[in-house]
Amino acid sequence: MIEPMSTLTPSLQLTTEDVDRASERDGKLYELIEGELKEKQVGFWALFIAARIIERLNAHFYPTVGAAAGEVLIYCFSRPTYGRKPDVVYLKNDQFPGNRIPDGDIRIAPHLVVEVLSPGNSGFEVDDKLEEYLGAGIPLVWIVNPERRTIRVYRNDGTTHLFRDKEIIENEPLLPGFRLVMTEVFPI
Repeated sequence: MIEPMSTLTPSLQLTTEDVDRASERDGKLYELIEGELKEKQVGFWALFIAARIIERLNAHFYPTVGAAAGEVLIYCFSRPTYGRKPDVVYLKNDQFPGNRIPDGDIRIAPHLVVEVLSPGNSGFEVDDKLEEYLGAGIPLVWIVNPERRTIRVYRNDGTTHLFRDKEIIENEPLLPGFRLVMTEVFPI
C-alpha cells in the first residue's frame, strides 16, 4: 500500500529571509505564520489611515522619543517561524539596538502596534492577532475600524477604550503627551 503524499513529504518551514525574497519577487506583503507565507491584503483606504497615524506619531515623538513606520515585520512571538506585519509599528528610541532605527525587521516587542481593518479581515483573525500581540508583551494595541470610524485601544493590563468619530485620544499613559483627534485619522 502506498502512503498518501502528505505523510511522505516533510512540511517545508520557511524562514524570515524567505519572506523578504517572496515580497521582493512578487511585490506583495507577506507575514510568516507557522513557517508558511500568508499574503496580507491591504487596500488604499487602510494604508491611508495607517499613514495618517504614522504621521501623527512621528510628528509628536520623532526624533527625541521614538519612531513609527508601516508594514514592518515583527518577530517577537518566541517562535522562529512566526512574524506579523502590523499596519503601524511604534518603538521608543531605547528599544532600538544602539538607539538607532534598524534597516530591517524588528525582533523585539514594539511599544504600539496598529491594525487597520480591511474588508477581508475576519473577526477571528483580528482576535487572534490581538491575543498574539498582547501575549508577546506589546503594551498597546489599536484596532482601527474605518467603516465605523473607531479606534479601540487595548492595553496589556486588560483595559480597553473605544474612541469614536470626533473624540480625542489623549492622556494615554503609554504615549505621554500624545494627542490624536479622530477626525485627523478619518478626514473624509
